[in-house]
Amino acid sequence: MALFSLQELDIAENPYILLIKNRIMEKVNGLMGELEHAIHHELNLNNHSLPKEINLNNGKISRGENYKYLPYVILDFPAFFTRYHIFAFRTMFYWGHFISFTIHLQGKYCDLFGDKLIKQFAQDPDTYFNINSTPWEYTYDDKNYKPITALSLQEINSQIEENSFIKLSKQLPVAQLAEAEQTLIPFLHSVLDSIK
Repeated sequence: MALFSLQELDIAENPYILLIKNRIMEKVNGLMGELEHAIHHELNLNNHSLPKEINLNNGKISRGENYKYLPYVILDFPAFFTRYHIFAFRTMFYWGHFISFTIHLQGKYCDLFGDKLIKQFAQDPDTYFNINSTPWEYTYDDKNYKPITALSLQEINSQIEENSFIKLSKQLPVAQLAEAEQTLIPFLHSVLDSIK
C-alpha cells in the first residue's frame, strides 16, 4: 500500500490549490494571446526580410503538464519547423521558474542568419546562449545556457559548428510576468534588425 506524507495528504485534501493553478494557467494562456498580438503588430511595423515560408500570420500556443514534472505554456511565433530546418521565436512560461523568449535557428536558417544574430547580441549580458548539444532543453542551468558575454567567439562558433543550431534567449522570473511584453518586443525587434 502506498504511504502518503502529511504534506501530501494536506495538499490532496485542498481543492483550492488546483483551482488556483488552473486559473493561473488560463491567465498565462491569455497572456500568450496578448503577446502573439504584440508580435504580430511588431512584424507589421518592422521592415523585415524573413523568408516567405515562415509563418507570420498567427502563432501556435501549446500547453502541457509535464516538462520536468511541471506545467508550461508555449507560443511559437513567428515560426517554421521541419526536421532539419527551424526558424522559431518561442515564448515559454515554465511553472515556478520563468517566462523566456528564445530565437532558435537550425539548418539553413542558422547558416543564413547565425553570424548576424551572434554579432547583434555578443555584448548583451542579458542574452543567454545555448551550450547544450540538444535544442530541446529550456532550463537556465550550467549544462544548457550561459550568458553570451561569458563565452568567447571561438566557443560560440565551435558550439554552432558541432550542433548546427543557435538558440539565444532572455528570461524573466515568474514574478515579473506583467513585464513580458516589455522584454519580448525589444528582443524580437533586435532579432529582426540583425537579420535584415
